[in-house]
Amino acid sequence: MKKTLVLILALCLVFLTACSPATPTDALKADLENAKSSPEEIMGEIGDSGFGEEATTALIDKILEFEYELGEEVVTDNKAAVETTITTYPFGQIFTNVVTNFLSQASANAGNMSDEELAKLMDQLLVDELEKAEKTYTSTITIELEKDGDNWVVQETTEMSNSLTGGLIDFANQMNGL
Repeated sequence: MKKTLVLILALCLVFLTACSPATPTDALKADLENAKSSPEEIMGEIGDSGFGEEATTALIDKILEFEYELGEEVVTDNKAAVETTITTYPFGQIFTNVVTNFLSQASANAGNMSDEELAKLMDQLLVDELEKAEKTYTSTITIELEKDGDNWVVQETTEMSNSLTGGLIDFANQMNGL
């Protein structure tokens, strides 16, 4: 569970670090494009997430494959809103499947697997789910920006982070509620 929260926080930092061009839509596009081209930044922020290198790399690669379509922009004084449709992999469902399969297989082998074997099982389940995943998660949200000097700055929201991570925050919230 801690792995998921660390990943979400790392992604939020990367998504919101680009410099802002002249219009809110341009600023949002720059931030999203910056996020898509920053795997090493996400990897550095995640650090030791508990997943093996192959699983972590596969996850980051998939997360960065999100697509977006920017719609209507509304500017009021120093605030703006841009309608945005995000399409990505359903990471919330992917992690639900991984956890379900892990618990099933781990309990079937209760006491017969070392911690290293359990970690390898978790990694393999994640890699398997990512390999067969399709971009079926679509969310249309309004992303808000605020003017800071001459630059437009994207305002981080849980809704935006959840959309960019294909429902991963919803998954984490469900796991926290158990």
